[in-house]
Amino acid sequence: MAINAHETIEDHWRYNCEDCVRTREIGEVSARVIEQLGLQEVERFQQEFFWPVLQCMIRGVRIDKSLRQSMALTLHDEIAQREQWLRDVLGHPLNPRSPVQMKALFYEDLRCKPNWSKPKPGEPRTLTCDDHALEKMAHEEPLLAPIIRTIQEYRSLGVFLGTFVNAPLDIDDRMRTSYNICGAETFRFSSSENAFGSGTNLQNIPMGGEDDDGGLVLPNVRRLFIPDDGFIIFDTDLSKADLRIVAWEAGEGEMKAMLKEGRDPYVETAREFHKDPTITKNSPQYRTFKSFCHGTHYLGTPHGLAQRLGITVRDAERTQKWYLGKYLAIARWQEDFKRKVASRRYVENVFGYRRYYFDRVDEAMFREAIAWVPQSTVALYINRIWMNIYKNLPHIQILLQVHDSLVGQFPSHRQDECIKQIMECGQIVLPYE
Repeated sequence: MAINAHETIEDHWRYNCEDCVRTREIGEVSARVIEQLGLQEVERFQQEFFWPVLQCMIRGVRIDKSLRQSMALTLHDEIAQREQWLRDVLGHPLNPRSPVQMKALFYEDLRCKPNWSKPKPGEPRTLTCDDHALEKMAHEEPLLAPIIRTIQEYRSLGVFLGTFVNAPLDIDDRMRTSYNICGAETFRFSSSENAFGSGTNLQNIPMGGEDDDGGLVLPNVRRLFIPDDGFIIFDTDLSKADLRIVAWEAGEGEMKAMLKEGRDPYVETAREFHKDPTITKNSPQYRTFKSFCHGTHYLGTPHGLAQRLGITVRDAERTQKWYLGKYLAIARWQEDFKRKVASRRYVENVFGYRRYYFDRVDEAMFREAIAWVPQSTVALYINRIWMNIYKNLPHIQILLQVHDSLVGQFPSHRQDECIKQIMECGQIVLPYE
């Protein structure tokens, strides 16, 4: 540690000793509060879970360097093509990463209607050219749509290249990340580059594919992650996890029965609502209807859902009334949930984890609180599967935790045995009544 001219070794000893003492005092108070609130089991698991997470962070993941280089070259080429296209169309170079150049183009040269950012406390609002603003301008000025689309593609390509494909590797050519077990209020992890400045956020590795308009095809970055020699990589996730939690929290019998039978409640309900038995997961109506139901579970308003999904407020009101009329248990759960949160000022999931709210009691707080329940439950469920594997199956290595899924590897010569063991470790019964 560097010592300034006016500081002495004694100053640093005093500082570090005081830091240790205060940390110990805070720990003792925290321990008493945890006991008073009856959260000993919550604290025990979170502390114990540190060890499998540390092991995973140290292990890292092997990367296909040849494919990585190929992806990087392809992305560089695609970015260069869009730079040239913008130069030809506009008559001058444009850096879509520059807020100054973007605002000059759209608000000075093209005279678009101003789009303002949300003001931060103590700061004035500013003009913005974020994705939401670009989408709005493309809708208001259709002639600008090709330019805006090219800019959006340029930005997406840059994120794929800089954030994921070119993320720095460690000296052993493995990708690592630094997980934060307390990264989010929902008990989901957050991740970032590690202590040595390499790696990246491995919680949101994009699968790529064709975009919604059938234009740009982005690479599947997950293909870069490969097993070690003699191992097979696996990815296990929880099917319809959030929906299952909502169904069991609400005690919605019809939906629970469909899930137990292996049917998709969103498909079945969409068929009934649209009176169309041919609807599948690939049908256009399915995606919108699923998003609508998901938003409705978390107290989304007809006006908010209509704006987000591109439907009329009248249709949103009619659909939500029908949906909550069909699944009355969900509607009752929502009302009961709001009464409990308003009186207790905290929400609790089935594992006994809590989230306290000190803000004003309003609809925004209710929406945040009700979404916390399934999100936190799913995160803690997947962590318990991980803990089971860590304790009982040392030959199976977890490489990544991606919110509601685990990526790992097992010896190739034990494939059938390991698949069965992983499935058994995932048989965790949630303590619902």
